Amino acid sequence: MKKASIRAVLVAGFVLMPLCGAVAQTAETVTVTGQRAMRVGSYKGIHWVYDRFDRLPERARKDLSLHFLGDILPDHAVPSEAHVVLHAKGGDIPLFVGQDRDMHFPRSDALLAENPPVLLTLPPDRKVQLELAIEVPPLPTPSFTKEQAVVWMREINAAIGDFFGVILAFLAPDAHRLKVDVAPGGRFEAVENGTARLLVDNQGAVPYTFILRPQDYQDGTVFRSDRPFPMIRVKVPTNEFFTLKRKK
Repeated sequence: MKKASIRAVLVAGFVLMPLCGAVAQTAETVTVTGQRAMRVGSYKGIHWVYDRFDRLPERARKDLSLHFLGDILPDHAVPSEAHVVLHAKGGDIPLFVGQDRDMHFPRSDALLAENPPVLLTLPPDRKVQLELAIEVPPLPTPSFTKEQAVVWMREINAAIGDFFGVILAFLAPDAHRLKVDVAPGGRFEAVENGTARLLVDNQGAVPYTFILRPQDYQDGTVFRSDRPFPMIRVKVPTNEFFTLKRKK
């Protein structure tokens, strides 16, 4: 099997397979007012990813947390506008609320046994894009070193080794980049040998995501911002995006 093909299999196995497999289950008929809700997955499909992450060895996920970050395309509206819900017997449970792009996924034995469908309400020309994000722990101050960044990426690579097995992990791409969200009005810079170099001057109204390759900087480099980081996450070394959308 070619290396590219194996990578495609890994992507499907880690993220897309459990969710897409849920879509293939028997569709339900749901009566709603206004725009029709569409089934795009199941509770078990999403739960599988969280559960698999939790069952990784401590060394493979120390200080890291799993998130699904939502975005409506093509207009980049907040995901709550898509009304993505768990259609449970006790009532619909929203997965996105207000302006928050982080999925709020309730985990319980009762919901796992019920396995409610995931419904979405959007017109065909819009879709919800989900990013699988591995967040590093919140920092006491808005700064970190190259050495800290390397540890975060090693943890992700250890997780890959545990999940896929030694042979397939050898062929999988390593995690080697960070996604650093710089707050509105914030400046993000790298300090090497006492000399500061500006990387981002975010004059926008929303966080700006900067892709950082720590290995491109000298040992001892300090990365810092003048405002707290909204989020820092390790770039997942597979296809980190997938979509929820209405079938045509």
